[in-house]
Amino acid sequence: MKTCVRLLRVLTLATAISGYSQNQAAQQHETAFQDGQSFRDCPECPEMVVIPTGRFMMGSPANEPGRFFGEDPLRQVRIRQFAAGKFDATRGEWAAFAEGTNRTTREGCKFSGLPKDQAVKASWRNLGFPQDDSHPVVCVTWSDAQDYVRWLTRRTGHKYRLLTEAEWEYAARAGTTTPFPWGSTASHEYANYGTEKCCGDGLSAGRDRWVETSPVGSFPPNRFGLYDMNGNVLQFVQDCFAPSYAGLSRDGSAYETDVELKATDQTLHDYVVSFCAQDVLDGESNAAKLQKCVTEQMPDFAGRSCSYRMVRGGDWGNPPKEIRSAFRVPWPDTDPVSTGLGFRVARDLN
Repeated sequence: MKTCVRLLRVLTLATAISGYSQNQAAQQHETAFQDGQSFRDCPECPEMVVIPTGRFMMGSPANEPGRFFGEDPLRQVRIRQFAAGKFDATRGEWAAFAEGTNRTTREGCKFSGLPKDQAVKASWRNLGFPQDDSHPVVCVTWSDAQDYVRWLTRRTGHKYRLLTEAEWEYAARAGTTTPFPWGSTASHEYANYGTEKCCGDGLSAGRDRWVETSPVGSFPPNRFGLYDMNGNVLQFVQDCFAPSYAGLSRDGSAYETDVELKATDQTLHDYVVSFCAQDVLDGESNAAKLQKCVTEQMPDFAGRSCSYRMVRGGDWGNPPKEIRSAFRVPWPDTDPVSTGLGFRVARDLN
C-alpha cells in the first residue's frame, strides 16, 4: 500500500513537472517571435506575420492630395508587437468556419454582379462575378468578423481579433510616410482599385487584371510582408467611429467609447462636409450641391458612435484617393454588406 502511495506521488509530481515544462515551453514560444516571421496556428487558420514594435505619425498632412477631414490631426502613435494576417481573410478560410459552425448565409449584399431582380439573393457564396477560395471573403459584417475571430481563438487557444485602426495604418504604411506604401502615386502595378473618378467602377489595367476582387497576394507585399493592405477589399477594424483623431489614445488601442453623435457637433459637421466634397462631389466646386449633400448626409451620421465601425484600405471599385494608407470611413451596422468589404485578422503575441 505504501509503495502504491509513493508511486502515485511520483507520478503526480512527474505530471506537474511535465505540465510546467509544457507551459514554460509555450510561454517561451510566445516570446520567441521574430519581426517579420510568418506562422500559422492551424491548417484552417490564416497565415500571420509578426509586426514589429514602433512609432509612426498617424493621419495625413494638410497638403496630401485627396485627404479627408477625418484624417487629422496628425499624431504620433506607439504600436506594440502583434501579428497581422498576411492576407485578407479568404473565401476558403471563411467557408471552413461557416461549415464548421453551421453558419447561415446572409443575403442582400450590395454591388453584386447579379441582375437587379436577383440582387436580393447576393451573398458571399453568390456574388455574380468570378471568385474562388483564394479571393478575399466579402459580403460579411463587422459582427460576422467578430464571430470568426472568436472561433479562431477557441480553436487555437490564442487571442485572435481585428486590428485596431492605429495598428492597421501602421501595418499598411510599413515605415513609409507617402500616401501609398509604394510611393506618392497610385498604380495598378501595386493594387487592385477602380477608375480615377469616384465610385464603384472596377478597372483592369497593368498587373491589375481584375474588374472585381483579385486573389489575395496578386500584388507585391509591403515592407512588413503584408499583401493587399491598399485596394482589393475594404477591411473592417475594431474601432467605433470618431470624426477626427483629436483626443484619442496614442497607445495603438481601439477607440470604443460609445457616445451620441450630434448634428450640432462642429467636428462631425466638418467631417460630413469633407465627405461630401471628396466622395460625393468628387472634388467638384459647387456650393449648392455641397450644401444639399451635407443636409442629406448629416442624418445618416446620427446615432451612437459604436453603431458604426471603421473600415480601411479601399476596394476594387474605389478611386486612388480612397486606397491611400490614411483613408478611413465609418460603416453603419444598419447598412447592407458589400462586395467590396471584408476583413483581416490580428493576433496577440504576449
